[in-house]
Amino acid sequence: MLTFLATILSTVCIYMLFASFKRWRIRTSWAITINYFVAAGLGWTMAGGAEAITSAWQAPWIVPLACIGALFYPLFRLTATCSQELGVSVASIATKLSMAIPVLALSLADGIHGIAWGQWLGVALAFPAVYLSTRSNDGNAPSKASSSLWWMPVVMFLGSGCIDLIFGWYSTHPSLKPDGMQMAFASIPFTIGGLVGLGHQLKLGHGWPSARDCVGGLILGVANFASLYFLLLAFDAQVFERAMVIPMLNLNVIVLTTLGGAVLLNDRPNQQARWGVVLATASIGLMMAFA
Repeated sequence: MLTFLATILSTVCIYMLFASFKRWRIRTSWAITINYFVAAGLGWTMAGGAEAITSAWQAPWIVPLACIGALFYPLFRLTATCSQELGVSVASIATKLSMAIPVLALSLADGIHGIAWGQWLGVALAFPAVYLSTRSNDGNAPSKASSSLWWMPVVMFLGSGCIDLIFGWYSTHPSLKPDGMQMAFASIPFTIGGLVGLGHQLKLGHGWPSARDCVGGLILGVANFASLYFLLLAFDAQVFERAMVIPMLNLNVIVLTTLGGAVLLNDRPNQQARWGVVLATASIGLMMAFA
């Protein structure tokens, strides 16, 4: 249970850090780039170092994992911007409800007759939940800023869902059974994400990171790696059924991020966005109940 709680807290910490970078005068793009190198370094170290890198290079999932690794940096930047401009509750709903995409795709791959009506309803509720969450502005009428950023949660929802689908598709591959290969599996997109971020920084000529950027990236990288590491431990501990771990994690992250944003960041969603939280909770609850 402690590993599951640590997974929740480290994931919530990521959204809180994103929302705080502006007020701490930390450049988000550099912090995200450094974060990926920190997470990759921790991952490769725990995977076994050079030997794990050689084994991963020869694995059948190296190409698809490298491709989704290229999406890590832009999607994480989008998540950070969404957290800062639209609120942490919007960002958490868009990324965590993206589980509807792999749930639907993998269920269809396993046979459409195996999908319960509750799962269909849970997946269907995910889309209005994401839409309502984008209405997270103060007042009754949407501001120009929030109206122009409606696409962010949508892209985050679709992009995160595709990443989760690739992870889920290869998660049971026999090549992941040897010790350390799960960490190597996760370290590949971290590494590619860091390289893409570094290339972007050099191309834009933003200069080298400041001490604040480095500290922010270090803390974010540790939280990012911890969320994955403790998730793997939670699966191994078998406190819950494997099918329940991700839905329960996402449900808790959405609720705690919304509460944390309101209490710590004065990020209070309006009525429409609160309905988005309600629908997100119902969506995940249905997918859990009929898993």
